[in-house]
Amino acid sequence: MKTALALGVGVIIGVVIWFLGAEPFWAAALAVPPTAFGVLITRLPRATDIVWSPEPPPPGTISTAHASTLASRLAEAAENPRRYQERFRARLQRLGIEASEMPGQEELADKLRRVE
Repeated sequence: MKTALALGVGVIIGVVIWFLGAEPFWAAALAVPPTAFGVLITRLPRATDIVWSPEPPPPGTISTAHASTLASRLAEAAENPRRYQERFRARLQRLGIEASEMPGQEELADKLRRVE
């Protein structure tokens, strides 16, 4: 709709220039730049449109909380190997992760502390 309006304005500009005494070729040639500019403006997204979106969350809040919780639990499990076997291996197997492929409790806890 806006593009058709821009083309219509371009035709009107060309007709006005022709009525002012220019030859039809020159009237069309002089009407093309404002018409092209008008079509371009109608095709571009508006820079002044307001984007209503919430502020982004502060970086790392969720991942830090999960990593620190898991790191502390792994540190506790490292002290008690039975707890590691009961808690983590069973949960990892339910997720389809082979616990034998995972690093040891101490190494995993250290990696997670670095994520914090």
